Amino acid sequence: MEESDRSTAFGDSSLDTNLQSYSTTDHFNFTYQTMPDPLAVYIPVASLTKFLLCSILCAVSNQERIDWNHGRRTLLAFLLALNKRLEELKEIANTRDEISDQITRKLDEIRQWLVYEDRDGTCREPNWNELRETYQKMTADKVDDTWTYYGGHKTKPYYELTISVSHPDIERSRLYMDCTRPNGFQSDELKLYWNAEQLEQLCPKAESQLEKFLQPLYDPSDVDAVEALRQHPVWQRNHHGKITYVTKGIEKAVFDVPKDAQIILLSFADEQSPGGGYLIRAWTQEEIILYNSDAYRSLLDLKYGRMGGGYAIPEFGLAYVRNICFFHRDTQERRLTDMLVANCYCIGAAELYRNPKNKTEWKEKTLAKFHAFIAAAVANTKGAGSNTYLLLGPIGTGAFGNDVQDIAKLFREILQSKMMGSNGPIRQAFSNIWFVCTDAWKNEIFEEIFSNIEV
Repeated sequence: MEESDRSTAFGDSSLDTNLQSYSTTDHFNFTYQTMPDPLAVYIPVASLTKFLLCSILCAVSNQERIDWNHGRRTLLAFLLALNKRLEELKEIANTRDEISDQITRKLDEIRQWLVYEDRDGTCREPNWNELRETYQKMTADKVDDTWTYYGGHKTKPYYELTISVSHPDIERSRLYMDCTRPNGFQSDELKLYWNAEQLEQLCPKAESQLEKFLQPLYDPSDVDAVEALRQHPVWQRNHHGKITYVTKGIEKAVFDVPKDAQIILLSFADEQSPGGGYLIRAWTQEEIILYNSDAYRSLLDLKYGRMGGGYAIPEFGLAYVRNICFFHRDTQERRLTDMLVANCYCIGAAELYRNPKNKTEWKEKTLAKFHAFIAAAVANTKGAGSNTYLLLGPIGTGAFGNDVQDIAKLFREILQSKMMGSNGPIRQAFSNIWFVCTDAWKNEIFEEIFSNIEV
């Protein structure tokens, strides 16, 4: 939806006036579609890697941490859907004599990757019958731990919007959602990427017989991205890629971007809880975005739509949301942005995915995360990206405990690298890149580390 269309839809009434008489439990009005079959998830077969499959298998087998939003169930649904898809492809391969050997080798390779290392260091293959039984038990359990935390005994989709929480920031964000997204986000506004390879696959190239066999090569939500990459190949993009350091909150920085520009911002997200500490009034970058926009609804639509009632941001991927709307608290100005929903490792804490064992592994895996969300921004720019502002920041350097210099160096490495078929540094796919942070000292570290790159 264009900016003018959204502005008209909101009307001219004062949000502050509405908020004074607004009760989140009595007046919040929203609808949602029937939750889809979680096993109908899109499987990017051509983009699967050993790295990714090991990540999912390990997370599914990890019972050490409370599963707040059925994240393991979501990942298990992916595995079961993958197993079904591989069986289907094997049957089809038997009728394709001309490339049957090539197909069989590819499918066998993926099967060989479906091995994980347990806590004792033993490599194990999944027992699909046991996994199906486990999934059925998980599906029968309708209570997730977030609801239990609030004293609930049963749950239903979107209960997060009906929990009685008396706090002005949450009430205000619920009003924003009520004004702009009572029917939620559309399916083509919600994208889920499992790794950078899935995004690289979107770029135009001559498809092999094997890739044609493994169709579809992209999710229906990426029709717009595929068309944009065909019209404006990344190798043709050679923008300034100017890097600027902005010391203010992300909710304010979005209003400093020229009004006619596309904004893509990075949300420092929680990997297994939509909005992180949103419901407990936490105040990290992700929650600040949600308190000042209608973006919380998009995360719930991801949970109850794309993720089938659970919530798990892929370890080496992300979610991408189009057209969230920020509201300026003082002027009531509104601004549309796109949002990269990605996460970093939480140092020293047990999360959905296992933390890297050492610094070398941390760099390799964190770089894979960065590769994915930068590739997602490239794939989803409007036009050639000549009027796109990419708003990044020191992700993972707050409560998650990652070192600011380490994160800055990874950003420099990834932005200076070639990807998506680019001829030069991928930062040149954008007109402007802003590093936004409320801590001036972090921006100073970033600026120092970026000072020696060619502009």
